Amino acid sequence: MIREDFLQYLWAQHLLPTAPLSLSNGERLDILSYGETNPYGGPDFFNARLRIGKLQWAGNVELHTASSQWYAHHHEEDPAYGNVILHVVWEHDVEVFDFQQNIIPTLELKTIISPDLVEKYTHLQQSQASFIPCEKQINTLSNHLITNWLDHLYTERLKEKAQPIFELLQQTQQDWEAVFFLRLLSSFGGNINGEAFWEAGKQLPFSVIRKQMHDLTQLEALLMGQLRLLEATDINCPYYRSLQQEYQYLVHKYTLPPALFKVQFAKLRPPNFPTIRLAQIAALYHEELSLFDRCMSLDSYEQALDLFVKITPSPYWKNHFSFGKESKESSKRITPAQIANLWINTIIPMQYAFAHSRGKDALADCKAKMCATPPEHNSILERWEKLLLPNTNALESQAILQLYKKYCNKHACMACQVGQALLKK
Repeated sequence: MIREDFLQYLWAQHLLPTAPLSLSNGERLDILSYGETNPYGGPDFFNARLRIGKLQWAGNVELHTASSQWYAHHHEEDPAYGNVILHVVWEHDVEVFDFQQNIIPTLELKTIISPDLVEKYTHLQQSQASFIPCEKQINTLSNHLITNWLDHLYTERLKEKAQPIFELLQQTQQDWEAVFFLRLLSSFGGNINGEAFWEAGKQLPFSVIRKQMHDLTQLEALLMGQLRLLEATDINCPYYRSLQQEYQYLVHKYTLPPALFKVQFAKLRPPNFPTIRLAQIAALYHEELSLFDRCMSLDSYEQALDLFVKITPSPYWKNHFSFGKESKESSKRITPAQIANLWINTIIPMQYAFAHSRGKDALADCKAKMCATPPEHNSILERWEKLLLPNTNALESQAILQLYKKYCNKHACMACQVGQALLKK
């Protein structure tokens, strides 16, 4: 089935036949300029120039798989489509009019596009591949094309990660430390508890964290209490009771809102229990009083490793993973894998956003740091590597994940440079 993204690709890449074209009413069409892609609402392309018969026209172009979609999308009622001078469709099934009842010239593509091109597109769209649609063809492309595309994809991913930071800054009156705290909380919470950590952090004013950094016990009580880990009445543990008392005192002192968000322990290995992750964050802010400034000045993953790996939670956690249950003694320090995740997904995007807010372009610097960071490893990246494709550093790892989630999973081959190159071969 032909999708609109194929038509967008044909028009944007100027892949229509160069011979004189005919509109649905038989009039001759010459395309003088295809116009500019419109990434916002309204017609698909702006500022096109056409010759229809002997008259020249300047205006916008709208694309649909069928003419009748003009009415399905209610364009006939929308003045924004009043300057459409050409309706480009795969199949012309009905005449269309604008909001002033002017007929819109229509160009049908299905009879003029190369069958070979259509076959290649259909093959990509209907591929029953086990991983990505082009898995049997991608190795026919040059490494140069793939690495350039991965570089572009990382830029796209980094900017996507920075956007929520800018939005959160507006909510926190430009408090960078508060924003960084929330991003760290979410990262420490992981896939299972990240959202609960995030929401609880938004309820806990960072000004309170600032005031309690010098007292590790109170800092731990704040975090544990705000995530409802201090509500049990049947835990016979002096340390637990001391945290309960500290939390009750702090709730009264700072008039804290009720704790609403609960964490999960199910499906987590003990080192990833929320108790351990919160104890790590408490120790981190207790031992590094200028944590935000330190992280913004980090130049490499190795420096991040040196900063975080030395952080040790309070002594209670040496032989506990949860309250009241002793375990074999272990340090509970932040692991290198955790640090790599923080560096790649929290610190680098924050450095990029922080520099951008000060009028600096840190894109090249962030890319250089990512290229110097070891690659990530997960099931998606392993399947990519089995195709003998590059995953040699963290920039490529992040770019591959962006490609897989935003393009391959959605069969958005026409928006992908790999898909476009395969159609041009």
